[in-house]
Amino acid sequence: MTAGLVKVLATLGPSSMEARVVERMAAAGASGFRVNLSHGGPSQWDAMVRAAVAAEEAVERPLALMADLEGPRVRLGVFEPVRVEPGSLVRLVAPGGGDGVPVDWPGLFGVLEPGDRLVVGDGKAVLEVERVGEGWAEARVVEGERLEPRKGVVVAGKDLPLPPLTEKDLRDLEYVAGRPFSHVMLSYARSPEHVEEVRARLRRLGAAEARVIAKIETPGAVERAEEIARASDGLVVARGDLGAHYPLEEIPRVQARIVEAARRAYKPVIVATELLPSMVEEPVPARSDVMDAYVSARMGVDALLLTSETAVGRHPVEAVAWLRRIAEAAVRGYRPPTPEPRGVEYQLAAGIVELAEKLGATLVVYSMTGTFPARLSAFRPTRPYRVGLPSRGRARAVALLWGAEPLVVPARDYEEGLRETADRVEAGGPVVLAAWSRVQGRYKIEVVLASAGG
Repeated sequence: MTAGLVKVLATLGPSSMEARVVERMAAAGASGFRVNLSHGGPSQWDAMVRAAVAAEEAVERPLALMADLEGPRVRLGVFEPVRVEPGSLVRLVAPGGGDGVPVDWPGLFGVLEPGDRLVVGDGKAVLEVERVGEGWAEARVVEGERLEPRKGVVVAGKDLPLPPLTEKDLRDLEYVAGRPFSHVMLSYARSPEHVEEVRARLRRLGAAEARVIAKIETPGAVERAEEIARASDGLVVARGDLGAHYPLEEIPRVQARIVEAARRAYKPVIVATELLPSMVEEPVPARSDVMDAYVSARMGVDALLLTSETAVGRHPVEAVAWLRRIAEAAVRGYRPPTPEPRGVEYQLAAGIVELAEKLGATLVVYSMTGTFPARLSAFRPTRPYRVGLPSRGRARAVALLWGAEPLVVPARDYEEGLRETADRVEAGGPVVLAAWSRVQGRYKIEVVLASAGG
């Protein structure tokens, strides 16, 4: 099965760790897999990586492999679960602060103010702060029935002055550098400098080829989304955490804003979280889920990322198949908005896509680094295009781009790579062949009226 225009990505977890399940998800249309480093440890992550690589071999196409850093986050500490009810008062305390529900980051109490809302466990409980002291706070329960240990805490509407990377993140980057990950997803990205710090660490660890994808999860990051997009290799609309900061009716507007920021920066964008939540339990999605996924795909995103549906859901393969089906229907016969091409390189990329569109031709390209296909995908071709790359790692990095169908084609130079890629493509009509050499600073464009390979 080809990958289509909008890519489907799946999170691996307890429901999808077995190699046969991962292979079936790839066969159903998944273009890549996410390993969430917030859960489990190296032995479980290694099992997921092995399953993803085995699935890639089985379906005979490169698959993106993404490591999602946990990132700096405030969490409740370790305690026995507490029953609460709306209207009751809860005392929160710094570690070692005596009786109360512990919070693992003492700095929280220095930024809290009366009236702040605390969203706990992705909305399982909501508390409103009434009093704050040194190392403690009292908050009234607005919603929820239970507080449990290690649940995340978000102060609605506030960016907290947390460090950009935790000690765990630093250890996890060392893990990532020793595995075949094509992308690192940076949680709670706040600035271009944050992105550059991760990129520099990956270079020092010998993993310079890994793409850095910034997750937009806080109001401050939304405000700086276009700056962050320019510094990164793409954005994720992380709707789970965004939903803790914004009223739910505002999330569609925020999503559209982030997608537009990525579009203006010519960078790929992924929408994540609660795309088909009904499929955590059911084998068929609810109609409201179908509508949400359809609208998200029609916004012109590069990929849709399933989270709980495939990590802990009962029907991971069916979730992939349904999302693929919905995404294909959404963009069938439709070309989403594209950015204004600025500068010669983007004008040429837009021109190549337009040439292939007007000829009804198959577009075949060769790229040594993966930069060229990212530029082409930004202009949203209406048919999948084939792109040869010299290594499996670089092919994986391209697998989540709109419309790209990567092939591993080792070659000594662009001429040889383009020729061998064309030889491996069967097309029933005109073919546009293109390559761009960053070193030589020139494009090669050729139109073949017979099919490639013939």
